[in-house]
Amino acid sequence: MASAPLDAAVFQAQAALEAKGVAAPVALFFSATGLGILPARLEGGRRVPLDGIPGVPAIWRASVLHWGTFNGLSAWMLEDAPADDHAPGAPWEEAFPVWLAAAAGASALVHTSAGHGLTPDFAVGTLALVTDHVNLSGSSVLLALGESRLGPIFPDQTQVHDRHLRRAAASSAGRLGLLSSEAVAACTLGPAVDTPAERRWFAAAGAQVAVQRLAAPVLAAAHAGLGALCVVVVTDAGEGPLDIAKLAATAGRIAPALDDFLWTLAGDVQREAAARLEAEA
Repeated sequence: MASAPLDAAVFQAQAALEAKGVAAPVALFFSATGLGILPARLEGGRRVPLDGIPGVPAIWRASVLHWGTFNGLSAWMLEDAPADDHAPGAPWEEAFPVWLAAAAGASALVHTSAGHGLTPDFAVGTLALVTDHVNLSGSSVLLALGESRLGPIFPDQTQVHDRHLRRAAASSAGRLGLLSSEAVAACTLGPAVDTPAERRWFAAAGAQVAVQRLAAPVLAAAHAGLGALCVVVVTDAGEGPLDIAKLAATAGRIAPALDDFLWTLAGDVQREAAARLEAEA
């Protein structure tokens, strides 16, 4: 059987990165909010531009992959491609790095994004730890994927939001004094701001937060067999008009705390993984 286009692209890129000495990750830290200073906290951190790596889709060629040890955890770090860079192409291209990380050895996806609080319990500043999601984007990165060695035709989404990662995240947030709560996420397409009626509908459907472009990495993680921890930083809430200046100020205020949270989380994940291996020995 001929390789599916996704498989061919992933294995080609994986081989090229391995030839460049890129270490295998345990986790992919995939950020829709920007990496900030996180790459500087990588022990032995290195970087490789994805431009020129064979197999990498055009929308990712301006991206830079960072790798190294993050508080004891072997990690890759990557920023999501800008929304306006998602030119028409195969649907799977939007979540290509998730499959690439899985093929390279990752077992976990840690995805961070900003979102809108839909209920009073999710005020600005809350870290929403996603337990489940509703895909309202109108699309799927699995569309026309066909048979693949990277995952099944019908991936199980009931287990993709990993409870072990979520437990570690809640513990990390608590130790840092950060407000966190489990949530169901409404995954929207964007980039338009949701209307008040849409927000009420999302809440009526059982969602506590709404976040744009989250469906793609989650679906890819389910297909690739990665446990996912999706952390949505609530940067605005309610039904009032969107205040861009206030949102930007909120994001800037939260960013250092989010960096510390991810650092602490990485250490917790590494210790839990080591404990599991010891128990299985």
